[in-house]
Amino acid sequence: MNPNDLPGAEVAHLDAAEVARRLSRLADLEQQMQDRSEELAWTSERLVTELYDRHAADAAVDRLERFDSATGLPNRRTFEHRVGRALEAQMQGDEPSAVMIIGIERMKQLRETIGFKGADRVALQIADRLRIAVRGSDMVARIGDDTFALWLAQLRRAEDAIALARKLFDAIDVPLLVDGREYRVEPAVGVAVSPQDGANADLLLARAESAMNYAREHGTGLYQFFRPDIAQRTAHRLRLEAELRAAIERDQFRVHLQPRVDLRRGRVIGAEALLRWQHPERGLLLPGEFLDVAEETGLIVAIGEIVLQRACAMAARWPSTLSIAVNLSPREFRGKSMLDMVQTALRTSGLPAARLQIEITEAGLNRALDEVDAAAIAGLRGLGVQITLDDFGAGGASLSVLRTVDVDRVKIDGRFVQHAVDDVRDAHIVSAIVALARKLGLRVVAESVETAAQLALMKKIGCHEAQGFWLGRPISPGEFEIPNSVTPPARPTRAPVRKNKVRPRT
Repeated sequence: MNPNDLPGAEVAHLDAAEVARRLSRLADLEQQMQDRSEELAWTSERLVTELYDRHAADAAVDRLERFDSATGLPNRRTFEHRVGRALEAQMQGDEPSAVMIIGIERMKQLRETIGFKGADRVALQIADRLRIAVRGSDMVARIGDDTFALWLAQLRRAEDAIALARKLFDAIDVPLLVDGREYRVEPAVGVAVSPQDGANADLLLARAESAMNYAREHGTGLYQFFRPDIAQRTAHRLRLEAELRAAIERDQFRVHLQPRVDLRRGRVIGAEALLRWQHPERGLLLPGEFLDVAEETGLIVAIGEIVLQRACAMAARWPSTLSIAVNLSPREFRGKSMLDMVQTALRTSGLPAARLQIEITEAGLNRALDEVDAAAIAGLRGLGVQITLDDFGAGGASLSVLRTVDVDRVKIDGRFVQHAVDDVRDAHIVSAIVALARKLGLRVVAESVETAAQLALMKKIGCHEAQGFWLGRPISPGEFEIPNSVTPPARPTRAPVRKNKVRPRT
């Protein structure tokens, strides 16, 4: 503010001090106006920045909602939407199209081994290989942690999907490189074709996934096309799962007992606890009719706990010379829950730990060896519980399992026992197993002994124990007589039937 800016008449009547005061006030007002102007400019700039940031955040959220963050591929939601639009667009045409689901085995184990970031790099490599393998008109998506999906448009005929399925299998079935190390995954492919398998995206996806699961479980080869019986099987498994959950709540599971005999002394030394399901409509069911579903759903843990508690309670009332063997799933050997479960069963029943044997199949242990907590097995043995490797010789990795897991006895797979009398090769295999076990300080049990000749041969070869229908059938606890002599139970009068255990079928 300059004094010359003031009106001349006003300046004439003002003294110097008043002029200075007014000038100072005007200067303050001018500074305030400048400050306000700068503040408004800063606010405006900040608002624009926040608007840009908000837009970028909305775009990022939108992308996360529609695409997989690790691979950049469309996710399930986007895939379904795009397939639905494609199906609507081709409604007027008669060309077939297909949805293909690719399940990747062992992704869970990879995550546990190389971490989430390493598993993401594996997924990205698989995605890149799929992108390269498909045609330009096809769409690739990642619809789950271990599942990819493809939309195959403009097929001349449904069988054209076969060639692509083989191509995709070959592309994935090549070692993946992560941090200088090679890893392998195993794909399973399911295919659903439109319009015969469904006219909407949701149904095609569901049926392709059912076909993929069937291929994975049954080893049908590189791929599996959907069939109506696969849908029926899926519906049956869902119904069975619901019935199993109800069976646990309604206490429908039973324990039957099969005698175990010491071959040297001819004495009954205990029994094996075998699972049965008293189904309200279908009667008494053997494990083979429901055990696979119990394994897949994790219900086997609760069922195994029921069997363990009841078996220990029964054995606690027997003479101290008798023991009880209980089959448990490898799934139950993950972490300290197994130790807690066994300790609880022993404590509540009063059964000494040395009179309890836990059996786990060799094949089941081999499949889940990376997941089984070796400390849990060592903890059981530390309590005094004995560990038996069941169905020994049939799991494909017998010697490897023996190196990895400490056990007290091996139970020879019944197929070797039953054929040893007539097949010299099986006899030699049994002899070799017995010799190896003795060298390692393990007891040997022959299971599925069904004839006098088989019993005599197992005793001659050097097996310590045996069980089977020749020595005693599985019976209810009320029928099981506590032995008071060295004479084994009488041989059966009915034709032998295979036993079923509380374990996965092999």
